[in-house]
Amino acid sequence: MDKKGYISRIREDLRNAHKHSKTTIEKIAKVFGITNKNLVKEYTELAIVLNAREIAHDASLNTYEKYLAIVALYQSQVNLSMRTSMSVLMQQYSTPAPISFLASSYVRNPKQEALYLEPSAGNGLLTIALPYRKTFVNELDDIRLENLKEQPFAKVSSWDALKPPFAYNKKFEGVLTNPPFGTLSEAILFGKFKIKRLEHAMALNALRCMRDDGKAAIIIGGHTSWDKHGRVSAGNNRIFLNYLYHFYNVEDIIPINGKRLYSRQGTSFNTRLILVDGAKLKPGGAVPLKNELHNTIVNSHEELWKRVKLQKSSQASKINKKSIVLVKIKAIRIKQKQLNQLLEPQSYEVLHFDVLTHLNSLKGVYDVKNQFENPNKYGDVVSHFSLKYAREDQWNFETARFVITWNNKSIFIPETGQRSLPDTDILNHIFHLLQERYPRLLKPHSK
Repeated sequence: MDKKGYISRIREDLRNAHKHSKTTIEKIAKVFGITNKNLVKEYTELAIVLNAREIAHDASLNTYEKYLAIVALYQSQVNLSMRTSMSVLMQQYSTPAPISFLASSYVRNPKQEALYLEPSAGNGLLTIALPYRKTFVNELDDIRLENLKEQPFAKVSSWDALKPPFAYNKKFEGVLTNPPFGTLSEAILFGKFKIKRLEHAMALNALRCMRDDGKAAIIIGGHTSWDKHGRVSAGNNRIFLNYLYHFYNVEDIIPINGKRLYSRQGTSFNTRLILVDGAKLKPGGAVPLKNELHNTIVNSHEELWKRVKLQKSSQASKINKKSIVLVKIKAIRIKQKQLNQLLEPQSYEVLHFDVLTHLNSLKGVYDVKNQFENPNKYGDVVSHFSLKYAREDQWNFETARFVITWNNKSIFIPETGQRSLPDTDILNHIFHLLQERYPRLLKPHSK
């Protein structure tokens, strides 16, 4: 197994905005001797971590330019939807790189000697804006722990995040955590507050490691709900938030649209980013009543940037118009790179597997056969497909066949003949032509 070779290949593809599907990423991994799907997912995420960290520490970029570049990285990464029984059991959903960058930038302290802690670090995504040599990370999963040890963190450990070392009490200027969610077998008392949720207990234990004048960024699942009186709905969430507001200066709780800002990380669950600016000198108070800010869901990366407010107000106003232009330029460049790749030989196999994946997802389709030739005996890059569908019994079914010549941008369908394919939106055009020839193939049908 060539782990380093695989990670190097994926990092290069990410730099070139070369998009992959789950199928193509697993095929590449197989070339490097990696067949375990969980390893594929974790090593792919490590490649994303390393590229994101490289951008986050690029001295030639300002904070906003770094953020844009990391958003571009996120948009070009494969959807990390590969799930195993272990990852489901441990609820391992890492934080997307753009959110990670903002969270770690928020807690970063101007003092060079400042220390940072991530007690449920995964592969290190949430720490990308922090200096390696000043960051302590902790993880229980063996694969992720190995990945952390390959990075030059100040300390890599594997203790129970519900029981941080006593020496860590109020030690760190910055604390970050995106704990796994779940229900505790027994409630844990934090003073008079009875905490029943795993993620709440882990977050509060992480906060105990923060200096009183430190900062913390916490990510937890779900959006806050309120009752008819404008109070946080009764239950575990109210108890957790009451504790936070009683002992800490909660700067903001940002509800994030999971489908729009989290889905490429393998889940579309809604989440909240909680920003804490130190402990209260004198504990007191409770979670405030519903207000417009805390009820405003962030639906885009630009909205999230403005909400976290890393720039001072005077600086933010200066870059506001420029920022909109930069976002559009970045988006156009990424899209153009991805479209240009349709003309590159190494991308044809990606398209081949995209077609194959779509065919296998169609209702009633079975016995799909495929062959990819690069090149064939005539020097062309060709995909052959055949399949059966609309089965009534073992003797009665329909068949479909077609051949795509990628370098000539054409498709041959029996009884239809050779048809040209466009430079853009090529897959949709392929299936539009197939529907013309095989109308029952892409429509629901009775057995």
